[in-house]
Amino acid sequence: MGLVGLVGTLALLGIAGEGRAGTTAAVASAGIYATVAVLVLQAIAAPGGPSRFGSANLVTLLRSGIAALVTGLALEALATGTGLLSGPGEIGDLWAWAVPVGAVLALVLDGIDGWLARRGRIASAFGARFDMEADALLVLGLSLAVLASGRVGPWILLAGVLRYAFVAAGAFWPALAAPLPPSFRRKAYCVAIAIIMVVALVPGVPAAAAGVLAGAGVLALVYSFAVDTVWLLRRRAPAPVTALTNT
Repeated sequence: MGLVGLVGTLALLGIAGEGRAGTTAAVASAGIYATVAVLVLQAIAAPGGPSRFGSANLVTLLRSGIAALVTGLALEALATGTGLLSGPGEIGDLWAWAVPVGAVLALVLDGIDGWLARRGRIASAFGARFDMEADALLVLGLSLAVLASGRVGPWILLAGVLRYAFVAAGAFWPALAAPLPPSFRRKAYCVAIAIIMVVALVPGVPAAAAGVLAGAGVLALVYSFAVDTVWLLRRRAPAPVTALTNT
């Protein structure tokens, strides 16, 4: 975990050295990554936790570090109006490509960690949950980044908060906290919205095109969560009672 933190720190120092990141991004990124690390350590130490961390989870941790960095940079741009994500960026500005390229790396790593888990036969419930939460954090960070770029309105945040709203709803509505079966549709929609937001961050992409793409992605994600919600509610619904009559 320390190695991933060191890599993230070096990346921030490089961006800060170019005058494109400040204290807000550093504090936010470090705080988010520290929270992820603490939650991972708690899960490992809990009864039933994984016997070893493994290469697949290490790759997922690296993805989480990238997501924390993206989120921190986006929060700085939103809070101060300055920094790497404070505008749409120019095609010729290499630093304007940093977040889209970093997000693409995270998406590539998303495929690698699953491959490592299957190849090494080390897939686990912890690994699956960690993978899902890393995806959710990246989508949240990208939604904040797209908002900070000024290309779309605040509605893009719906993509970032849907997963957390769903978990929060489960705390008050136990039926929604039940485990869901594996779903290619769920994973595909999550990757699709991440790719769409990466495209929306690419320098030179018109705001209108970014808005249309992002809107379609948000609607698809809402549909995916609606499907899961309906499935959970139907699964927990009581069986109809057949009235007995004398004949």
